Amino acid sequence: MTAFSVLDQGPRRAGVSSGELLGEAVRLARHVEELGFSRYWVAEHHAQAAVGISAPEIVIAHLAARTTRLRIGAGGMLLPNHAPLHVAEQFRTLEALHPGRIDLGIGRSSGTEHGPTAAALRRSSVAPEVFTGQLAQLLAFGGRDVLPAGHELASVRAVPDDAPLPGVFLLGGSRSSAVVAGRLGLGYAYLAAYQNPANAFQALRRYREEFVPAYEGARPWAILTLTVVVGRDDAHADALATPWRLALAQHAADNSSALLPVEEALAYRPTPAEEAALSAPPLNDLRAEVVGGPATVAAKLKSFVAESGADEVMVVANTYDPVDRRESYTRLAELAGLVGA
Repeated sequence: MTAFSVLDQGPRRAGVSSGELLGEAVRLARHVEELGFSRYWVAEHHAQAAVGISAPEIVIAHLAARTTRLRIGAGGMLLPNHAPLHVAEQFRTLEALHPGRIDLGIGRSSGTEHGPTAAALRRSSVAPEVFTGQLAQLLAFGGRDVLPAGHELASVRAVPDDAPLPGVFLLGGSRSSAVVAGRLGLGYAYLAAYQNPANAFQALRRYREEFVPAYEGARPWAILTLTVVVGRDDAHADALATPWRLALAQHAADNSSALLPVEEALAYRPTPAEEAALSAPPLNDLRAEVVGGPATVAAKLKSFVAESGADEVMVVANTYDPVDRRESYTRLAELAGLVGA
């Protein structure tokens, strides 16, 4: 049976404080835990008006303390922004506090397209060869690997040294990232299926072909991340998805703003720049957007899982109203046959 999980990007509504946003994350995490979802990951973004989580490691600790079974993780920690040793120590600490319930997803981007913010955050380049070295350090500091003899950091040990590094997933959006994840024996989460679903399917298959077990009994675990909004019917779901589509267009047009209510988003007249963003890739390609009533969503998910071979579907449902968001996950749980539904 395919597992289902949640990726929380912290969608922001106009006029809602950061405290309210984080309170909504707690309510959603508890809700999907009761429904039978497997994990709940929080993303790292910076300088984006429509999303509000910038420190996933802190939010993870908060959510793990307020749930009981759900795996809580980062989707992800963006390694160019952080020292590998610090990430290893943060997540070994989280694992010590919540044994067996923490995941560490690692990404290569900076989490922002705003140049000054990226410069303020970034410790290093996002070039693949630099990232590969950072990842090797992280795995070594976490006790999952060792640095080459003579490496200047070979003697470094992360504290607490008696708590393991939690399960590590490489986040990606290309076949090259799938190869890296497979050869290192890591889990793999394809996060950019909305841009090119066919490439997502190829990447997940390549990941399995390249997988080398990092320890005895290890097996590949492939996660396909999709935008999924389940409404009462197709028209209702399409309306619920409109504020987020508009927010993405506004961000692409350098007019980033918080999500508008459904009625305002439906009545909104896009600027020429926003209209151009809506009419160009990736926003004009809705092949990987799973939006509709229960029957529509069930058929699309069945097709995507069959084509990709995904072990798990991770769902993003950025609606304006948090009640609509929870109801969408409830409908998804029902059509997926999750135990709590």
